Amino acid sequence: MEQVRIYRISLLPILGFICFGLLWCLLFILALKEGISFAYMISLIFPFTFIGYGIYLWRKRKEGKGFYWDDEGIVIDLKGNRVYWKEIESIKYSKGRSGTSTVIYPHYTNHEKIRIRRNKWMPTTAYSIAWILIESPNEFHENLIQTWEEKSNLKK
Repeated sequence: MEQVRIYRISLLPILGFICFGLLWCLLFILALKEGISFAYMISLIFPFTFIGYGIYLWRKRKEGKGFYWDDEGIVIDLKGNRVYWKEIESIKYSKGRSGTSTVIYPHYTNHEKIRIRRNKWMPTTAYSIAWILIESPNEFHENLIQTWEEKSNLKK
C-alpha cells in the first residue's frame, strides 16, 4: 500500500467563519443596546450557524480528518466517503463563481452505486473538493491528477 498524505483543512475558513459569527454577535449586542426592534433578535440564529460550522471544521482538523487517496480510491468528504478508482471517468480543475475546486466525475453507470454507499436520497453526477478547505490545494490537485493518470493507465 502506498504512503497516504492527508491534506488537512486550512485555518483560513475556520477563522473566517468564527470571526464572522463573533462579529455578527457583537453587532447584535450593539443593536440591542440601541433599542433596535425585535426583528433583529431573529438574526441572532445566523451567527451561531457560522460559529458552529467553524467549530465543526476545527474539530475535524484536530481529529486529523481531511482529503486523501489510497490504493482503493479518493476520499471526497470529511465523513470518509470515497469514490473508487474504477468508478472515476475524469478529474478536472474547475474555477467558477463559487471558487476554485477539483471536480471528480464518476462514470454514469456508477452514480447509483455511489448514492447507495453514501446513503443519499439523490445521486450526484460530480464531487467537488473546494480548494479553500485544503491547506495545499495546488499540490493536492497536481498529485491527484498524476495518481489518477497512473491508475487509469494500469486499468488499460
